[in-house]
Parts: sequence; structure tokens; C-alpha cells
Amino acid sequence: MAAIDADLKVSRIASLTLINAMIFQQVLAERDSRVESLSRSIKSAHIAESLLNTWTLIVEKIDYVPIFTTATELMKDMVGVPDVDSALERLGNASLRITSRRAALRHDLMGRIYHRLLADAKYFGAFYTTVPAATLLLKLTLDPSEDGFDWADLDEIAKLRIADLACGTGTLLKASLQTIVENHVRARAEKGQFPDLKGVHKILVEKVLWGLDVVPFAIHLAGSALALHEPDVEFGEMNLMTLPIGGPNDKLGSLELLTGRNVSVQADLFGPASAPAKLTGMGEVHDKIDFPQLDLCVMNPPFTRSVGGNLLFGHAEAKERARMQTALKKLVSSRGVPASITAGLGSVFVAAGHQILGPTGKMSLVLPRALLSGVSWKATRLLLGNNYHIKYIIVSHQPGSWNFSENTSLSECLIVADWIGSDVTKKPTKVINLWTKPKSSIEALTVASMVRKETGASLEDPSGSDELRTPLLKYGEMIHVPAEDMRLGNWNEGAAFAQTELCRAAHYLWKGKVFRPGVGTIGKVPMTRLKAIADIGPDRRDIHDGFKPTDQETEYPAFWGHDTTSVQSIAQKPNKHLMALAHAKKGRNLRDAHLLWTRSGRLLISERLRLTTARLVAVRSSEKVLSNTWWPVVADAGMDKILALWLNSSLGVLSLIAARVDTEGAWVELKKPILEELLVIDPRELSADTKKKLVAAYDELAKAEIQALPHIAKDEVRGKIDKAVADALGIHDDLSMLRKLLGNEPIISMSLPS
Repeated sequence: MAAIDADLKVSRIASLTLINAMIFQQVLAERDSRVESLSRSIKSAHIAESLLNTWTLIVEKIDYVPIFTTATELMKDMVGVPDVDSALERLGNASLRITSRRAALRHDLMGRIYHRLLADAKYFGAFYTTVPAATLLLKLTLDPSEDGFDWADLDEIAKLRIADLACGTGTLLKASLQTIVENHVRARAEKGQFPDLKGVHKILVEKVLWGLDVVPFAIHLAGSALALHEPDVEFGEMNLMTLPIGGPNDKLGSLELLTGRNVSVQADLFGPASAPAKLTGMGEVHDKIDFPQLDLCVMNPPFTRSVGGNLLFGHAEAKERARMQTALKKLVSSRGVPASITAGLGSVFVAAGHQILGPTGKMSLVLPRALLSGVSWKATRLLLGNNYHIKYIIVSHQPGSWNFSENTSLSECLIVADWIGSDVTKKPTKVINLWTKPKSSIEALTVASMVRKETGASLEDPSGSDELRTPLLKYGEMIHVPAEDMRLGNWNEGAAFAQTELCRAAHYLWKGKVFRPGVGTIGKVPMTRLKAIADIGPDRRDIHDGFKPTDQETEYPAFWGHDTTSVQSIAQKPNKHLMALAHAKKGRNLRDAHLLWTRSGRLLISERLRLTTARLVAVRSSEKVLSNTWWPVVADAGMDKILALWLNSSLGVLSLIAARVDTEGAWVELKKPILEELLVIDPRELSADTKKKLVAAYDELAKAEIQALPHIAKDEVRGKIDKAVADALGIHDDLSMLRKLLGNEPIISMSLPS
């Protein structure tokens, strides 16, 4: 079966190569009488031979070597093969349908097909950026109203250097091209001049745009996409190259740029850079390139991580992959690269882009949403926050559509950042919380225009939301975050929720204030970091390295799993036991079971949550336990009941969800360092009477069944918990408004707020 799948993949790639060549043939035939039309070729008695003759003529007499070299080599092997002409005829007819719609040539059609059907995204960790997302990102990056650049001057445009270090099929490069062309047209119009569309396109393709990748065929499609944007323009060179990865020298593709700007080239559009060099359309250049200093680095980099099976360089065989992982670790460590391999290749790519950016350059990035709050992404946040003005952070809260890339359901974000170097900017960051993602380039342009015009709401203000809305549709809300918060790494505060008022409520709670929309501050809560009053126990990996679960009663009780159908109340009992391992598991170190057990606890906080089904974020066990899905927490006597009640109140849920790390929409993580910094009620600052009231409320409600979070607004038990917390703290409000906001949040309800 694997062999059949591999053969099918090769056949599909070959078919796309041939269709690309057929499309170009038809386009060229319309303006060059030497080129036979595609319709005549596929009607000939010997289609393969006719196509081969035409493509050979194009390569030898006209150029377009990038497009036709590979296709010609394929066709040489097809001439004389039985039944091949009928297959070529079908491909030819499909190509004619595409070329009959000239507007279709301006879209990365082949790239979309490639990523949908062919790309092994899991192991390369690379996904195709959607066209609307790419358009929105580049329109906000190359904003003519802010940059002061003369987009009317072709000589000035020719000095720009824009690169994608993981360009794939060129979606972001094509969006860059389209945005610059639009800026040029607008700038010329303002001066009363005609735009030079062919001239600007030729400059962009031959000089300005640079693309690197490790997949040769993706580079081929990137070249096609850029060339077909203006098919009547001939070009002699493109700066699109395939870089070597793996092999005897354990090459790391674009990440070799961390060692310097002079990097080896495996191949470009014209074939492998074997013996003496790589080729251009008209001659030779060296098989190494001196990568330019960039004005813009735009990327949707690979984001495979070093955890969960370690898929870093997952396309390679095990031994080669291990060598490459070692080489990457050594490179990052020896050169002090400000990145975390634990976060994945995306973090290292950002550091590589930063290294080759010029002093006035920009970064435009599509990254996992974990960038905003993930522990392993801290180095990247600090790198960008201390060296750039983070102009825009864009996240999607559209239910089931948390991504900006095709073929993935993972949560992502868009980042636009301007280099400031050692300067300290006071400019705020605009955080765009999309309720509805743009479905087309036109909608993306509309959203970009609204984003540029609005200032964004301040969470410090007692009220107010800044909507991004047309007469027919609300696209989202926008918040502005102070520059100091960005430098400190507080990137998720403005993006935690789709609803500005819920972000504001979380913001006030972090300052120890209870906020009610429409009213303002209605009370205060003494808050502290969880690590100040409790110790968080071992993670599940350590548990599995020291124990194995058993139904046999042992001296190590456990609370195993997180089944929401059975875990319905705060008070719980052990449901499993653990047996200490005598020997280490293969490839792991043996953990000291006794030492692990000293960190067991009664209070348990969920390690991962699916917010659409979760009922409880914390439970309290009748005795000390360890767990594989909950963090055991050791708190002083009496505190665990108060904390268990607090965490399951609406205020506790608000604070905890705001601190989450998004992985895939409603599936979120609560890492240990995040929990240690989580702000919770501080029992030490409560009066004896207040503590007594909260413990009494716990005792009364601990065994009551709590509904799943989507039903929080109507959950009577949750209402009783909130009332008990509010009464104990002297807050004259039942917190029903907060429960309603939480119940309406898309990541919980899977629907847009009403």
C-alpha cells in the first residue's frame, strides 16, 4: 500500500508539472507565432511528440527554462508509451479551461492543488497560507500610508529585498508582489502618471523577491505562480532556490543562514546545482549564494516540534533525523540563537529571519498561536518584543476556523513587526480578534482598511469596544495593548477572548479587581501567584517514568484520566493505583517513585482542557494522589478547598482560560510554568470569617453536579459557587453577566456571540 501511495504521489506531481507547462505554452502561443497552440498539440496524432517538440523549441529559442526543463525531461520518457496520449489530452483540456479564464492565472492554483493533494505536511511541518490571510498580512505590512516609500519609482522598488525562507509554493511572495503592484498603481495615479505594470513585475520577479525551500517541486510552483501573474513578461532569472537538507553534511536548509549569508544551493528552478553550478535562464552562477540583507522577511515557517514523538525533520529516516536534530541543537546553542527548539522549527526560523533583516526591515509571520502565551515561545516573544514594534497581532476566534493555513485545524496567529533595534517604542500594538475571517482577497482588503483606520479599544478604559464591521457583517473587534506589555511578553492579554469586555474583565482581575461590563469595578480580590502559596507536582512524563497504573491496591493512589462523563463534581476519590517500576522503560530514565510521591497532592488542576466539554478545571481528592492528566498541587492545610472552589467559580475560570496555551481551538494546555504564574485568590489575605465562609461553601457544593462550560450561564451550581464567592468577598453582584459572557465565548460555545 505504501508503494502504491508513493507511486500515486509521483504521478500527481508529474501531472502538475505537465499542466504548468501546458498553461505556459498556451499563454506563449497567443503572442509568439513560433509556439504551437495547446489546442493544436492535443489534437495531433502523436500528442506526446508534439508537446515535446514545442517545449524543446521554447527552451532553446525563447527561454522560460524554469518552467519547461523538468516538463521536457518528463515528456521524453512519455513519447511512445501506450495510452499516454489519452492522458495528456485530458490534462491539456484541463489546462485550456484554466487559460480561458485569464484571471485564474493570477491565483496560485497549482500551489493550492499541490498542498491539498500532495504535500506531506505532517513531517515537513509546513502548511499552505490561505490567500485571504496572505493578502491581509501583506496589506498591513506594506502600508503606503505609513512607510513614506515612493512606490511610483521603479528604481526605488528595485532596491527592495523581500524573502520567504520557507516559501513553499510562493503564496506569501505572490501576496507581496500583488501588494507592491497595487501600491505602485495607486502612487502613479496620485501623481497623474500611468503605472508600468510590466516593468514593476519584471523588477519584482528578477530582483526583489527571494524564496528558499527544501522541496524542489514547491519551488517550481512558486516560480510558476509569480510568472503567471503577468504572463506576457519575459524573465531571465528568479531568486528562488532549493536548499539542501540532511545528506552527508546534515544540512539544515534555510536555517544554515544562522551561520552566515553565504549558503549552499542544492537546486533552483533550473535543476540541481550539481557540478559546476546552478543555472539561470541565460547562463551560470555559482552553487552558493550571498543572501541579501532584507527589507522584509515574510514567512509561514515549519512548526514541527521536538516533543510528542519529536517530528523535527520528520521527513528524514530515523538516523539522519537524529543527526540533523543534533546539528540544530549544536547550532542554536553554540551561536546563542534566541530561540527554543522545544517550540519547534518556527522559533528558529524567526531568529534566522531576524539575523538577516536590515536596520529598517519588517517581519511578517504566520505562526502557531502558542507564540502569544506558550512557555517555549518566550525567547521568540522577547526577541521580537525588544527589537521590534509589534504593529499587529491577528487571531481568529471563528468557531472551528482558528487557523490561517490550509489543511490544518491548529490555532495560528499573524504578526506584523517593524524593526526598531535598541530604540524603545511607545507605539501600542493593535490586536485584531477576528470573529469572521475574510473569505476572499476582497474581504481581506476591506478588513485591512478598517484595521488601519481604527485605533483599538483600551482595556484600561471602563467600557468600549472597537468593532470591525461593515453594514452586513461584523469581522471582529480590536484592542490596543501598550508597548511596555509587549516588551514584557504579555502578548495574550488582548487576544485571550473574542469579546473585548471579557478581555477587559480578565485584565481587571489580574489587578485584583472584579469588573462588571456596564458598571465598572464592583469589588476587590486579594490575588497572588499560585507558586507563592502552593507547589505543583510532577508532570505525566515523570509519572510514567516512575510508575505504571494498576487496579491492584498499592500505597500510591492515583486520579487517572479526565472523563467528563464521570468527573462531574469538585470532590473526587482516587480511581486508580500506581505500582513503582523496578526498571527504566526503553529509552527513558527511571524516576524515583518515593521522591515523586512526596509531591502528590489533594488539589488537582487540569493539564489539558477541551473547553467545549470540560466541566471542571480543578478537583479535590479525598486523599493525596498523582495523576497523568491533572497537576497535583500541594497547598497549606485549608487552602486546597478554597482554591478548588475559586478555580471553578466564573472568576477562576476566567483567569485560567485567559492564561491558556492554544493548540487546536478549544483544545488548550496549561503548562506548569503558566500555572505557577497563574493569579489566584490569596487565602493568606482573607479574614478568618471569609475563609470560613468559603470552606463552608465548598463543603456544601463540592459533591454537586456541575454542567459543562458551554452551559455556564444557566448552570445553577455554578451560580451558587459564584454567589458564595461574591458574598464572602463582599461583592454585591451575582456575577451572572460574567457567566453569560463566558458562555458566549466562541472557544467555549463554538458559536459567535449573539
